[in-house]
Amino acid sequence: MIGKLLNSQPLTGEAATKEEVLRRIDSVALIHIAAHGGKEAGEIALAPNPAWQSKTRIPTEEDYMLKMSDLQAIKLRARLVVLSCCHSGQGEVSSEGVVGMARAFLFAGARSVLASLWAIDDEATMVFMECFYQHLRVGESASTALQKAMKRLRDSDDFSAPKYWAPFVLIGDDVTIEFDVNR
Repeated sequence: MIGKLLNSQPLTGEAATKEEVLRRIDSVALIHIAAHGGKEAGEIALAPNPAWQSKTRIPTEEDYMLKMSDLQAIKLRARLVVLSCCHSGQGEVSSEGVVGMARAFLFAGARSVLASLWAIDDEATMVFMECFYQHLRVGESASTALQKAMKRLRDSDDFSAPKYWAPFVLIGDDVTIEFDVNR
C-alpha cells in the first residue's frame, strides 16, 4: 500500500532479509520498516535469509533480528525512518534518555524517526500509515502528517480508543520529504 502511494518498489516478504535491508538502508532518504518489534529494546524481526533455512542449520536471532549494534557502523542519509513495529520506541532508560532502536537510527544519521511505544493493531496501523503518507506526500511536515493521522483514527468509529492512535511518536527533527511525483 505504501509502495503504491509513493510509487516505489518495496522490499517485502522473504526478500526483506537482514542482509538485504542493511545493504540498501544507507542509500535512501525515507526508510519504512513494517515488521515485528521486540518488547525489550524494540529489536526488529526481519526475514531470515532463505539460504540459511536448511535441515542442518536453524536461523539464529543474529540472522534476522535487526539490533542497535547493527546500526552502529552505518551512516544513514535518511530524513525520516518510520518504524511500523510494536515497541519500536522502547528501550533501556538511562540518564541520557531511552536507548533503543529509534535512538539507534538517529545516531546512525537519520534526521527523524516515527516509532511506536507499545504493541500496535495491524488494521489500525494500516489506516494510520496510509493517512500519514498521504499527508507527507503532499508536502506536509512529519509532525503535521502524524497529527492528522492520529486525528483520523480518533475520529473513526473503529479506532477511536487511544490504544490505536496514541502509541506513535516522532523523535528528532520535523522533516518534510520531497517525492518525485513524475516517476
